[in-house]
Amino acid sequence: MVTFGSVIYRRMALSVLLTLLFTFMVAGCGPKPQVTVSPSFRPAAEVETAYVVPFAAALVPEEFSATVFNDFVDQLNGRRRETGVRSFAILKDEVKDVDPAWLSRQFYISGDIWSYVEDSGCCSTNIRVKARVYIHEPGKNIPSVEIFVPLESFFDHDRSTVDRERDRLARALARDLSLKVLEAIAPSRSPSSSSP
Repeated sequence: MVTFGSVIYRRMALSVLLTLLFTFMVAGCGPKPQVTVSPSFRPAAEVETAYVVPFAAALVPEEFSATVFNDFVDQLNGRRRETGVRSFAILKDEVKDVDPAWLSRQFYISGDIWSYVEDSGCCSTNIRVKARVYIHEPGKNIPSVEIFVPLESFFDHDRSTVDRERDRLARALARDLSLKVLEAIAPSRSPSSSSP
């Protein structure tokens, strides 16, 4: 015997399944991390200080971008022995206030976080973000390495909260960005390699 409640339950279950299927299909077609390396790039060798410029973050929650940046710098410093860089220091001044001649002689890292989107429904939330990091070598006008990382988190509200997932995603983004930077600047890396 089919009741009105069982028909509604079946339609809701089918709707949820179709939504999940669509989400998985779209996620499979989404952007992938990319690393672009200039053929003339030389991995870090005995760099005293690599400066890290605070990331630009338009329309991104301040707490999210601060977590990404702080974890990123901490992770770089935690694994600096692998790179040939003695320390990663945060550039405290705004880039526009720094002497361009001085900056052009430095090995530094800059970046930006953008396309931050939270899509919440009654029962689940999807958070998406994209970030890009640039590695600048002394004496070059354009970055030698460009690293692009998109991330996404989809969760049910009965399993997690937006704040918890936002923090988890920020820390995952910092980890992914720092690992790709470390791979790029490690002295054992071949200078002419590039990964898609």
